[in-house]
Amino acid sequence: MEKILEDGLLSSDFLMKIHRICQMLKIEPDINLLIVECDTLKEFNELTKKPYSTGAVYVSNLIITQPFRILKAKGVFEETLLHEVLHHLIQKNFNLPEWLEEGFILYILGTKPNEISGKSRLYLQRFLSEVRYEEIPDLFDRYRILSSNGNN
Repeated sequence: MEKILEDGLLSSDFLMKIHRICQMLKIEPDINLLIVECDTLKEFNELTKKPYSTGAVYVSNLIITQPFRILKAKGVFEETLLHEVLHHLIQKNFNLPEWLEEGFILYILGTKPNEISGKSRLYLQRFLSEVRYEEIPDLFDRYRILSSNGNN
C-alpha cells in the first residue's frame, strides 16, 4: 500500500475518506497491508475465483486486484481500493456480520442498490432498511474487538 501512496497513484481525497470513516468508527487508520496487482484478468480470475465484475478481493491483510490499468479504464481504481481497504480496517477492529460489513461499506461509499446485484445488493438494501446513519457508531461498538489489554 505504501508504494501505491508513494507513487501518487491515489488522490489526497482517498486518504481523507479513510480518515473521516475511521474517525466515525473510532479506529486508527492503519492501512498496513499488501496489495497484489494481477497482470491479467485471467490471472485475477484464477487466483480469486471471482468474476470479472469484481475488481478486487480482500483476504487477511492482502488485497488482490485486477490489473490497475483495467480498473483505471473502468473509472473504479480508487473506489475499488477504498472498498477493500475498508474491509481491512473493519475486520481488524470489528466482528461484524457479513451483511452489516458489506452493507456499510457500500452505503458509506455512496453505492445505490440499482448499481449492484446479487448478495451485495441484498446486503445494502438490508443495511438501508435496518440502520440509521446516526446509529452507526453505537451499532459498530457492539461488535468492537478489544485488544488483550482492554483497549482498541
